[in-house]
Amino acid sequence: MDKEQLFSIGEVARLFHMSVSSLRHYESLGLLSPEYINLDSGYRYYSTRQFEVLNTLRYLRALDMPLPEIADFLQNRDVETIEQKLRQQKLSSNKSSRSCRASSGKLTTAFRSCRMQKARVWTRLSSSKRPPAALCGWKTRCI
Repeated sequence: MDKEQLFSIGEVARLFHMSVSSLRHYESLGLLSPEYINLDSGYRYYSTRQFEVLNTLRYLRALDMPLPEIADFLQNRDVETIEQKLRQQKLSSNKSSRSCRASSGKLTTAFRSCRMQKARVWTRLSSSKRPPAALCGWKTRCI
C-alpha cells in the first residue's frame, strides 16, 4: 500500500465537509473503516476507493436519513431498497415539515402576544405619573 496516495482523517474531513469525530463515529458503527491505521500514532488514513462511500454518507445524512438505514443500504447496495428508503424519508420529512409549520405558527402567535403586552406596558408607563416598577408589579426600584 502506497501511503502517499492516502489521505489523513483531517484531510478527508475537510474534503467532505465532515468533522473528524463524525468519521470516527462512522468507523465505530462499521459504516466506514480507514484504509490504514498507524499502530504507533493511531492516525487514520483513507484512500480514494472510500470516497464513494463518503459521498453516499454525506448525501444521505443531508437528507436526514438515519444511520441504521444508511448502513443497511451500504451493506446491500440495492437500488430498489434505497428508493424505498428515500420514499420513507420523504414521508417522514413531510410530517416533520408540517409539525415545524405548526410550531412556527404557535411561536409567531406567542411573539405577537409578547409584543402586544410590551406595547400595553409602555402605553401605561407613558400615560402615568407613577414609577414604572409600580405599574408593572415589579419588585425592583426605579432608577
